[in-house]
Amino acid sequence: MSFALSSKTAVRSTAVKFTAAKRSNKVSRVVRADATAEADIATAMVPVDQVKDFLGRGFVIVDIRSPEEWAEGSKNTWKKICLAIFDEETGEVEMNPSFMAQIKAEFPNTLSRILLVCDDGTERSEIAWRGISKRGYTQCKIIEGGSEAFFKAFPLTAADKRVWKLQDQPGADLSTLVSGVSMNMDHIFQDRKY
Repeated sequence: MSFALSSKTAVRSTAVKFTAAKRSNKVSRVVRADATAEADIATAMVPVDQVKDFLGRGFVIVDIRSPEEWAEGSKNTWKKICLAIFDEETGEVEMNPSFMAQIKAEFPNTLSRILLVCDDGTERSEIAWRGISKRGYTQCKIIEGGSEAFFKAFPLTAADKRVWKLQDQPGADLSTLVSGVSMNMDHIFQDRKY
C-alpha cells in the first residue's frame, strides 16, 4: 500500500515538474515572440524624411484614422480605410469589422506597397500592420510619428485638399494618345482574302 501511495506521489510530482517546465517554456516562447514582433515593427518604421522616397518607389499611403480625423486634415491622394472609431460618449473603441476586406479590395496583390499612417504612428498602425502582415503582405510599412509628424514636416496646402474629378473626354483612343501608335488593326485585314 505504501508503494502505491509513493508511486502516485511520484507521478504527481513529475506531472507538476513537467507542467512547470511547459509553463516556463511557454513564457520564454511568448517573450521571444514579443521581442521578434517588436524587432519586425522597428524594421517596418519609415522615418518621415524618407516617405517621399517610398512614394517614389510606388508605395501608397493608407490613412487608417477615423473619418473625424480625416476631416481635421488629410491628403485627398491618400487611401482612407478606417481601422477603428473611438466613441467619445461611451469611451469605447469600435474596430472596423471589414478593415481587412477593404485592404484586400484596394490591394488585391500581396506585393502591394502600403504605407500606414495613424495619428502618432504607434498603436493603431502597429495593430493594422500586424493584421496586414499576417495576411501575407510583405511590403507594408508604418510612417514613424504618424500624421502629426508628417504634417509637421510637410504642411497641408490648398492643393493637397483639392479633389480631382476626371470626366470622359471625346476624342482619340487612349492608347494612341499614350503611345503614339494606333491599336486599330483593321487596315491590315482589309485587302486580304482568307
